[in-house]
Amino acid sequence: MSASTERKNRAAAIAAGTDKKTLAAREAEEKARKSKRKWIIGTIAVVLCIALVLFLSSPIMYRITTAETVGSLSYSPAELNYFRANSKSSLAGYGYDNVVSYFGQETADQLLENDVNSKLIRNAALVNYAGEQGISLSAAEKKAVADVAKTQMQYLREGAKTNGVGLSTYMSYIFGAGVNESVIRSAMEENSLASKAMYNKFLEMNYSPEELTAYYETPADGDLFTYATYLVTAEEGADPAEAKTAAEALVDSFHDGYDGESDLVTAFNELLAEDFPEASATERNNILGSDLEADLHDWLMDESRQAGDITAIEGDNGWTVVLFRERSDNSQETASVRHILIMAEADESGNYTDEAKAAAKAKAEEILAAFLAGDQSEAEFAVLASLYSEDTGSSGAGGLYTGIEPGQMVPEFDEFCFAEHNHGDTGIVYGDNGGYAGYHIMYYVGKMSARDANALDNLRGDALNDWLTELTQGMERNNRWAYKLVG
Repeated sequence: MSASTERKNRAAAIAAGTDKKTLAAREAEEKARKSKRKWIIGTIAVVLCIALVLFLSSPIMYRITTAETVGSLSYSPAELNYFRANSKSSLAGYGYDNVVSYFGQETADQLLENDVNSKLIRNAALVNYAGEQGISLSAAEKKAVADVAKTQMQYLREGAKTNGVGLSTYMSYIFGAGVNESVIRSAMEENSLASKAMYNKFLEMNYSPEELTAYYETPADGDLFTYATYLVTAEEGADPAEAKTAAEALVDSFHDGYDGESDLVTAFNELLAEDFPEASATERNNILGSDLEADLHDWLMDESRQAGDITAIEGDNGWTVVLFRERSDNSQETASVRHILIMAEADESGNYTDEAKAAAKAKAEEILAAFLAGDQSEAEFAVLASLYSEDTGSSGAGGLYTGIEPGQMVPEFDEFCFAEHNHGDTGIVYGDNGGYAGYHIMYYVGKMSARDANALDNLRGDALNDWLTELTQGMERNNRWAYKLVG
């Protein structure tokens, strides 16, 4: 090849970019590009791993993942943590820690699991039922949830401040990881909707006068009995017949010594003190005939029984001396109401200032106004009572008191109960019994005899339990991968 031809070829290769120098430079550039790309990909991978670790350990993970499904409901780890924490605080009426102290860790854990299981399944079934029936929370109920959640958050902030920790840390300690105000509010709304569905069903369960009468196997089962008892037992190692002899002697002594004028139980206790120092009779007041002790039932039920009658009856543990006082047909008129108690805040001396009472009254008026702006249903009032009422004895039943007799409640409450009202009438009354001062938001339910009120309570309770059993039939909890974050 001539020199000129070689120069031409070299020039052509340079122009085409295929000469050795250009190819070497391009190869070096490609290697550098690949090295840089590997470094970038590696850096991104490290960053993503760090981000994943931070994400998995952050509270957000506890709120956006699904730990469990029950029916159509899904629960995040945070929601289950909050649910379990509430079950712990109320477990068996004592609280989890007390149950552990009394019965041991294993029993406490089993009771807790049973409680959580039944409540989750019941809630899911009731929420599903609410959707089917078109039941939803009213504006007043949603506001109540928001108010209660806000109040709870105030207490939590104060607790965090007192303990010198951040709010998130304190809430994790109280409830478990991931719980925040949104989780609390969501759980309260779900519980309130489930409660409203249950109250709606409960209120549909009505019974005729004939059905109320037929509730008792015999008319006497609805009567009330008042009597006193004292159990006489033989001393250890002694002849059991000695108990019978001693019991019969008490009966004879009462027959011989009672003057017919003094209080029966007082006279009986005075007699007991002669042979049994520091002993006293057990008083049994207004016991339903259906609840009488089996050993005493037939004697107390005798239609000829009169005040002052006394006898000795053999039982499994000895001889019971029974003193009859009174029998009532339990037909007295009673009232049923729902109420929401808003208590005034006591000062450092335990007194209730006019300002504190005025604040309680203003809050009561605000709650009633919100209720009256809605559909004013009894079920809605019951939900508001379960959220707002500071009367722990009735808030769990939607503020319901049944079988109220005249004079049983504080004067203003009592007056509302026995005034002329129609079902659904409302009002606000003052209440003060020395242990509290505040205002009751009243919802009038109705009046009926005490025996019918008792029958209605029992019939409704039994029917509601049967309905809930049927409603929850076949429902199960299904764990998801995030369940391992619960606890």
